[in-house]
Amino acid sequence: MNDDRESILKPLRSTAESLSALRTGDAPAKARAVVRVAGAAETSLRRLLRDDPTAPVELRLRALSADDLSTDELLAELRQRDRIPMEVAAAFHELTAAARRIGAGDEATPRDCELALGVADGLDRHLAFRQAPRPLEDPALSREDTLIAHGQPEDPVHSVPSPGRRPWGLIAAGALVLALLVGGALWLTTFRRDGGLAHGEELYRGGQNAAAETEFRAYAERHPDEAMPHVYLARIARQGKRFPDAVRELKAGFAASPQEPRLHTEAGWLLLDTGRPADAVARFRAALSYDNKSVSAWGGLVRALRESGHPDQAERALSVAPAEVRSALASLQPAPAPVAGAPGTVTAPPPAAGAPATFP
Repeated sequence: MNDDRESILKPLRSTAESLSALRTGDAPAKARAVVRVAGAAETSLRRLLRDDPTAPVELRLRALSADDLSTDELLAELRQRDRIPMEVAAAFHELTAAARRIGAGDEATPRDCELALGVADGLDRHLAFRQAPRPLEDPALSREDTLIAHGQPEDPVHSVPSPGRRPWGLIAAGALVLALLVGGALWLTTFRRDGGLAHGEELYRGGQNAAAETEFRAYAERHPDEAMPHVYLARIARQGKRFPDAVRELKAGFAASPQEPRLHTEAGWLLLDTGRPADAVARFRAALSYDNKSVSAWGGLVRALRESGHPDQAERALSVAPAEVRSALASLQPAPAPVAGAPGTVTAPPPAAGAPATFP
């Protein structure tokens, strides 16, 4: 981990003279130092994202290029993965604005010098104490530490009341029955008010993900033994690139219902989105073992096989997949190019290369 840290911080380490100039140099030296430290800090942050094993491979390949990944996008990706503290991200954002201003001809202010020193020190301290990021685990295979025991038999020793306390046991039993009746009435009232999952699903279909997430989370708290709210919560987190949150929701769902096919399907899409197509294959196959008519699972399996380097297996899977899957995947292929200049032809741009099927 120390070697990784030094590799990430190497660009900043090379600015020792500039950091000294920020404290003791003249005005032109301070201006040059602010610009140089800002550039070195950005390079270190790009290396931090490049070395993050939880990031998709495609993103890691883009991380070092400002043309492929802008500074704002870089900060957004690092914050979504909780790789830098909010205060460091905010200070760096302000520092880059100062560097652009100085590059346009302004002088460095005392605040600019403080920002440059603070960003360099903040990154150094953060990387000194951060834990090495681990690749996201497969939620279906790593749920043991979050499993909640359901329906375990009662301890026979403690389930039999002692003879001298039977009246209290009867009273307690009566109170329990009353509580269940009252609780059942309240549950029915709540169920009628929110319509179960329907309201959250309606919000989700309408693109109101934040409101839908609130509904699904409230429903999950009221129904801890149901998996579906966690499927939706994981999907919303994945689509927002909050991958650790998606893992947590899937693990909670597997604890409630380890054979729910939609959990396996969503886990497969999460693994695909985080650059692990080979692992995703197993999840999609598990989903199909429980529900062999799932269009989302079939589509995910075909894509995962292709992206993991098994196009022949993908074609075999596609040949036995439902017609809806074959139709959806075929629609993503570019149409034959029209003859140039042919009368009445309209040339539409082909789909982006590698465009994912939008099954989930």
